[in-house]
Amino acid sequence: MLKRDDIEHLALLARISLSKEEKDEFTIELDSVLSYVGEIATVATEADAIPRAGELRNRMREDVEPYAGGGWSAAIIENAPDVEDGYVKVKQIF
Repeated sequence: MLKRDDIEHLALLARISLSKEEKDEFTIELDSVLSYVGEIATVATEADAIPRAGELRNRMREDVEPYAGGGWSAAIIENAPDVEDGYVKVKQIF
């Protein structure tokens, strides 16, 4: 069972101020929440009781080069609004 000192300590840690009425109210509310959590914790669960969706595994692509380097360069340069010496010209950032 929570005591008023516990609520005052939690309020201090959370850096909130509580009135006397709020402290009494929170003592009752938090105590009921903690007792409910205690009931949930007593439920026995076993790893075998948990249903599995199937074998767990990672799906990864083969480590290959998907595109040849420079394969799209000509198309990008062709569609760029401003080009200089084969490079896309952009505004200066700094």
